Amino acid sequence: MKKHPNSNRPQKMTWSSARECCDRLPNDKEIAVADAGFDVVETAVLEVARYYWQTFAQPETQSWFYALQRAEHSFGGGRRGEIGLEILAAVQAMRMIRMSCFRFNNPTCPGCSAIMSEHERQFMNVFRAMRDGRPGLARTHAMLLCEGNDTDPLIDRMGELVLTTYGKHTEPRSSSVAAQHLH
Repeated sequence: MKKHPNSNRPQKMTWSSARECCDRLPNDKEIAVADAGFDVVETAVLEVARYYWQTFAQPETQSWFYALQRAEHSFGGGRRGEIGLEILAAVQAMRMIRMSCFRFNNPTCPGCSAIMSEHERQFMNVFRAMRDGRPGLARTHAMLLCEGNDTDPLIDRMGELVLTTYGKHTEPRSSSVAAQHLH
């Protein structure tokens, strides 16, 4: 974990608006979740991911439990546990790559949870691009989200998440790496 320049404490990798429960409006870098055009799977992925982010930002909330509950509620059949773990794997892949603070909105506040932060939007854009079979676009969003660091772990996890949620295969990383060497 990166050390904060002014202390010996590890820098927080996530930040929540948990103390801002309100009826606030999106700022210029945020959008309303309702305006994102998400399907039910995308909405559930965002909601579950937010509980995981909250777990890392405020461990005392034990929000991982709510993440698993939300996954169980949203995804039927035997996939719900697997999907919940795949979302955690994607969140963790991003956390290990990204060095600066990740901003997300409080999943338990009706006002805050109706808004999607710029960072949440980039995370979901990676997921959506992978779902749509557009790995180049996914890499672009991942590069922005991960601040220019190696995006392969996040792309791989998002590909697994798409496979688990939609049952679709996405382009394997080895093919995209081979294509990059041709240029």
